[in-house]
Amino acid sequence: MNALAQFVSPQPEARMIQNALVVDSNELQHLPMAKVLRQSGVSEVISALDGARAVAALRDRSWDLIVLDLDITDLTGLQVIDLLAERCRNVRLVIVSSQPSRILNAASAYARHRGLAVAAALRKPLKAEQVRNIVAAAVESPTSAHDAAPVKRSAQQFSREELRGALLEQQIQAYFQPQHCAITGVLRGAEILARWHRADGSVLAPAEFLPAMEREGLLESLTSYMLSCAFDCIAAEDSESSLLMAVNVPACIATGVHWAQSVADHAYHAGVDPSRVVIEITEDGGERCNPALAGAVTQLRLRGFNCAIDDFGSGDSSLDRLLQVPFNELKINRSMLVEARDHAHARCLLASTIAMARQMVATVVVEGVETYRDLDMVRSLGCHTTQGYLHARAMPKAEYLQYVARQD
Repeated sequence: MNALAQFVSPQPEARMIQNALVVDSNELQHLPMAKVLRQSGVSEVISALDGARAVAALRDRSWDLIVLDLDITDLTGLQVIDLLAERCRNVRLVIVSSQPSRILNAASAYARHRGLAVAAALRKPLKAEQVRNIVAAAVESPTSAHDAAPVKRSAQQFSREELRGALLEQQIQAYFQPQHCAITGVLRGAEILARWHRADGSVLAPAEFLPAMEREGLLESLTSYMLSCAFDCIAAEDSESSLLMAVNVPACIATGVHWAQSVADHAYHAGVDPSRVVIEITEDGGERCNPALAGAVTQLRLRGFNCAIDDFGSGDSSLDRLLQVPFNELKINRSMLVEARDHAHARCLLASTIAMARQMVATVVVEGVETYRDLDMVRSLGCHTTQGYLHARAMPKAEYLQYVARQD
């Protein structure tokens, strides 16, 4: 019987760090690792030198912390991750490897995808301080990431009547997140975002209700409503203002010239200068919608609107869409920035993306900027505009107008 087949026993939930399993084929790693773990308050540390012994240890008892080397013999670390995901989800997992950082990062992402709480993903050899920090962080936050994740209502739980009521009763409200010039810090404008204020006091982000909106055929109504909110906010600003307002539009809604002209007519009747509006096309719909999208964006550009490809790199048709559709703005997703903070290959990708956009004479917006370190990095790479918590969180209209007033 192989090592995979031997693993059969489910594990109870682990809460405190009292024992640890170190899975590593290098015997020289075990003694110093065990010593540091014990010094950090872990009373029992057991070592497994290969996959078979790791499986046996997992079968016999539960573990609070597992330090897993990806390069164990007879099994890979990823196979052990699969076993943990099936039987022992509440364990805290530390992934280590001497492999390149891209391998380590990919394994960490896979473990999280399988529902595991990854406390850290570190290159070998580990330093004692890194191990102590991991244990300290686990004690301060005893619940695993999987357990602590907020429970969201699935799209299937929202009825069409609930969703229509949310729109008609204006429970869905417009929030505004400021965007600033990366070089000067001057306010450029804002992105308008939907928030659903429910009767029970909860406030839902778009990811929690957009799938239901799409399922019930209400995306177009929501998009039209958000456009109206954006135009109303522009109209409420000083008549000499040149601030921009960005509005998210699903690619499946921007279906051609007729739709684009309806947006232009809407702006005209609202008295809004289209050059102050950025239509952000979200990364959905796949490549089959690109020809119709090309017509819609071209019509919008001819009518004076700015058009952005949103969350660039997160969809499955970014380059093809960028080739076919005449965007004049490219918005980089927060996830690319997060990876670029610590990983050279991600910084290279971010730098190349910004350089490509600049060569296309497109404005580059990076979202998710949270620290001055983030700002310095994207500024040095040539980003034009930044958006994120470093500047401000998304806020209701009244607060945004006050925010605008304070910029003068």
